[in-house]
Amino acid sequence: MKTSKSILKIMKREFGRIAERKTLYMLMIILPIVLFFLYALIYKNEIVRELPVAICDNDHSQLSRTLTEFVESTSSMAVVKYVNSVDEIKQAFRRGEIQGAFYIPEDFEKTIKFGKPSTVVIYKNTSNLIIGNLILKDGSAVVKTFSGGVLLKKLRSKGMGVDQAMNIVNPVKLETQSLYNPNYSYESYLVPGLLAVTLQMLIMISSVIVISSEFTHNTFKELIDLADGDVYVMLAGKALPHIVVNIATALLAVGIVFPLFDIRVYGSMILIIAFFIYFIAACLMPGLLISSLFHDQLFATELAVFINTPAFIFSGFTFPLWGMPFAHTVFAQIMPFTHFLSGFLKIYQMNTPLYNLLPEIIKLGIFIIVPALLTIIVLKRRIKEYSTGNNPKTAEAVS
Repeated sequence: MKTSKSILKIMKREFGRIAERKTLYMLMIILPIVLFFLYALIYKNEIVRELPVAICDNDHSQLSRTLTEFVESTSSMAVVKYVNSVDEIKQAFRRGEIQGAFYIPEDFEKTIKFGKPSTVVIYKNTSNLIIGNLILKDGSAVVKTFSGGVLLKKLRSKGMGVDQAMNIVNPVKLETQSLYNPNYSYESYLVPGLLAVTLQMLIMISSVIVISSEFTHNTFKELIDLADGDVYVMLAGKALPHIVVNIATALLAVGIVFPLFDIRVYGSMILIIAFFIYFIAACLMPGLLISSLFHDQLFATELAVFINTPAFIFSGFTFPLWGMPFAHTVFAQIMPFTHFLSGFLKIYQMNTPLYNLLPEIIKLGIFIIVPALLTIIVLKRRIKEYSTGNNPKTAEAVS
C-alpha cells in the first residue's frame, strides 16, 4: 500500500513536470500530432500520377500517333511537350519540364509494315528511382501492348482467327497477384513506418532527460525521499507517466490518423495497439538508461539523436537488410524500430497471428529488460552516493 502511494506521488510529480516543461510536452504531445498528420497529408494521393513526359515523333504516321495515344491513356504519365530531337529532350529534362520521354524514329510505320522490328526509346529521370522505375514499368507496358496490337492486326489481316492470333501474340500468359498493398499505395507503405520511427525518436529524445534533469536541477534527493529510497518505486513512478502519454500518442496514430486517411489495416487492431505499447516500452527503457548514466542533458540528448537519426535508413524499410554491409546490419539490430517494423508489417499487411511474432517479441523484450536492469543498478549507485554524501554536487555545495 505504501509502495503504491509512493509510485502515485512520483507519477503525479512527473505528469506535472511534463505539463510544465516546454521541451517535454513539445516532444511528447505537440510534435507527434503535427508530424503524424503531416506525413499522412504528404502521401494522401497514394500513388504518383500524371508524370510529365515528352514525345519526339519523327515519323508522324498513323502508328506513331496511336502509340502517343497509348502513352496519354496511362494514369501515371501525361504528355506535356512535343519535341523534334534528342537534344530537345535533354534540354527539357534539364529545365525540369519533363520526367520522361518517348523517341519514335523515322520510318517507324514503314519498317513495321515491311515486317521488320523498329525501336522506341524511353528516356527516364533515374535521379529519382521512384519516378524512373514507374516510367520504365508503365512505358514498357505501353510499348509491349502496342507491339502486341500491331502483330495481332497483321495476323488478322491474313485471315487468322482471333483465338489463334492471340495464342501467337501472347503464347505465355502472365498472372500476378499482389498479396500485400495491392494498390502500390505510398500512403499505406510509407506512412505507418514513418509514424513508428518518429515515435521512437521522440520517445528516446524525451526520455533521456527524464532522470538526467533530476541531476541538472539538483532535485534527485527530492525524488529519493518520495520513493523512500526504493529504486523500483522510483523507476516505476518516472516511467509510467511517459508510457501513458506515448500510448495516447500511438492510439492517436492508429485510431484517428489511419481511419481519417483511409490507411487500411489487414490485421487485428487490438494486436497492433498491444504491439505499439510493447514498442513504446522498448524505446523508453534505453532512453532512461542513457538518462541515468549521463547527468548532462545536452550530451544525453545528442547521444539519443545520434542513435536514432539513421533508424529509418538502417531498418531495412527502404533498402533490404540483407543487401547492406555487415557493419550496417549489426547497427540496425541495436534499434528497436528495426524489430518493431518487421513485426508490425506482419500484423498490419499480412494479418499474421501472434505466434509468428515471437522473434520480434523476444528481441524487443531485450530492449526492455536489459536497459531496465542496468538502469536499476545505476540508480542504486546514485542513491547510495546521495545517502553517503559522496555526490559531487552535494560536496561542492557544502564546501
